[in-house]
Amino acid sequence: MPFEYEALVGHLYVVGGRAISATPPGALVEVAPRKAARGRETDTIFALVLPSGDMVAPAAFYEQMAALTAERYFNSTGSVTAGLRAVYGHINDNLFDHNARSQQRYEASMLCAVLRGSDLYLSRVGAGVALLRHEGETQPFPADFSNDEALFGPPLGVHPSPDVKMAMYQVTNGTRLVLADASLADVEMNALTAALALGDISDVLVALKDQIRSQITLTIIEFVPPEQPAPLPVREAESTAAVTTSEARTAPVSAAEAAPVDSAPREPGKPRLSEARSANVKRAVSGAAVGAGKALEGVNTTLDKVMPLPKEGQRSWLSTPLAAGLVVFIPVLVVIVVVVMWLSRTGESEFDQCVSSANEAAQVARGVASSDVTGTLAGWNAVLVFVDECNAINPNDPNMNALTREARTVLDALLQVSRRPTALIDILPSASLRRGVLQGEDLYVLDDGNDLVYRVTLPTDGTSSGSHVPIPGMRRQGTVNQFTIGDIFDIAWTDQGGVSQGSVITALDHSGVLVDCSPTFLQNCSAQQLNTDTWNTPVSMQFWQGRLYVLDPAANQIWRYDPSGSAYPNVPIEYFVGEGRPDIRLAVDFAIDTPGSIYILLSNGLVVRYNGGIAEPFTLDAFPTEDAMRSADSMFLNTNPIAQNIYFVDRSTRTIYATTYRGTFVNSYRAEDESMFTEIAHVVEDSNKRIVYVMSGNSVLAFRRGAAGTTE
Repeated sequence: MPFEYEALVGHLYVVGGRAISATPPGALVEVAPRKAARGRETDTIFALVLPSGDMVAPAAFYEQMAALTAERYFNSTGSVTAGLRAVYGHINDNLFDHNARSQQRYEASMLCAVLRGSDLYLSRVGAGVALLRHEGETQPFPADFSNDEALFGPPLGVHPSPDVKMAMYQVTNGTRLVLADASLADVEMNALTAALALGDISDVLVALKDQIRSQITLTIIEFVPPEQPAPLPVREAESTAAVTTSEARTAPVSAAEAAPVDSAPREPGKPRLSEARSANVKRAVSGAAVGAGKALEGVNTTLDKVMPLPKEGQRSWLSTPLAAGLVVFIPVLVVIVVVVMWLSRTGESEFDQCVSSANEAAQVARGVASSDVTGTLAGWNAVLVFVDECNAINPNDPNMNALTREARTVLDALLQVSRRPTALIDILPSASLRRGVLQGEDLYVLDDGNDLVYRVTLPTDGTSSGSHVPIPGMRRQGTVNQFTIGDIFDIAWTDQGGVSQGSVITALDHSGVLVDCSPTFLQNCSAQQLNTDTWNTPVSMQFWQGRLYVLDPAANQIWRYDPSGSAYPNVPIEYFVGEGRPDIRLAVDFAIDTPGSIYILLSNGLVVRYNGGIAEPFTLDAFPTEDAMRSADSMFLNTNPIAQNIYFVDRSTRTIYATTYRGTFVNSYRAEDESMFTEIAHVVEDSNKRIVYVMSGNSVLAFRRGAAGTTE
């Protein structure tokens, strides 16, 4: 079945009365992926996740909720309404369970729309509102905007079951849908109707922005037949404003892109923004033409001096073949030079525009009250977004470097971030390092991209250059004891291994082949096949007192293998049993302390702890702000008695958080050069040297945690 309509999408994100040129966190548009469930192949989902309650999470929290919404919907089966209810139910269960166990409560409102053919299904939980402009009529959802009681429902995470409001509409060419927070209901309906009737959705965004006093999060969608040209102005050299043609085209345009932040609405008789851009291009072209004329005039003068006209009766030099060639070559050369100069001036103009936007964002951030921690964080993070865009055009600009330092100073103070000079220990070509295991002076690392394990010999001082060698028995398509190794998902150290029933490094692949190799002779390896009948998609493994534990979030379980000698021949035992099993489907990593408590890290930054399958109290507390650590990728638990800390890696913020075993905040670390942590995946700590080793991309990095005797 072909797609009947595509979607043109624009965003309006206003904070403190100023429009921010960025897609609002929690806004998402996604067409059906290739592996969508049956019946979902031609669907398009639109989601807008909004903060609710007293505690506001960082932007990544709402972005992950939106991504989870699309993932859950396209993996569900049944009707559209059943799929949407399943999404709301799953997210509400997670938030409600968290709020029941933690002092840090998180709530969210959410709007979802699904387009299937010409049918539009609209749903909501919480306090979001919507407007549908269809065939000249404007319809509010879920109720008339004057009905406050109907507009403000309980958000996700408050009650065991979500209060879902749904409706179905028909769309035609030009139908427009607005999804927004409740601030939209404060605008007069006549003004909203007039704005939605404007020609381009960029004009709609400008008109709506003029009606907003303080703040709003809004997404507008216009449905058009496939391949219809988008009427939106396209900002030169800016991919976020470009229209991409696919099953659902999106053309995200913020109000700041549609018009200058402080500009008034377009006056009658004045050019549209798209026309103004066209005029700018024409002026640039005319300038290039003038430059070309002057250049040609200069060339002509020069030729008159060096090649004067011949005296009467003499043959002209211009009649020679060389002169004929120059006649063709010189104009071409001049045109090339002029075009290059013009393009260079265009690039400078684009950079100047980016610098202006960055400075405007900085002015907004400086104007936020110091007591408004959430607003301060949002403002300076927006500055860094603009600075990154400017640096992509013109790196190392002094003004942008100064803004970066100013933003970092404010953010680091609020988040208690310790910047560390980071040393490069080793580079493993074409690797994608995922996991590290430290044992003595050796660091074992898993290259997840090539499914290969290396031993990195660390320098004696801990921070100079090291060296690496691959372990032949721990690689994809390697053979050990007639077992062929597949995709390795984790490595671990155990003191009760198979080669000599002593200390070995182990690797486990998705087919259940467990390989262990001697640290003394890496070629001396053995392998065994685990029983994997109950497995779904395991992600991590740990050893404790000879037992092997495998974390399998997709199965909502941890599998325990009890040893028989140095082998694990039996069917795995469920760690969680009975009716009160926890939901760990968001788990990304886990660790086990010396007494046997299991710490499970969830992708949303939450941590739960169990012993013998029974929940134990654990709360992340004393963090500098409520916005800290709201997503996570991996963890490392240090069992050394003199440094019992837990480290958490958050790749989205390029941050490493350290806590006690109780979850009390200790510190957070970032590299002085943040680009070194762009692909950060895992960390381990050498307690004696007080050095933290970082696996990021294809590099092993290191930084000193703190001087001996300090509190770090």
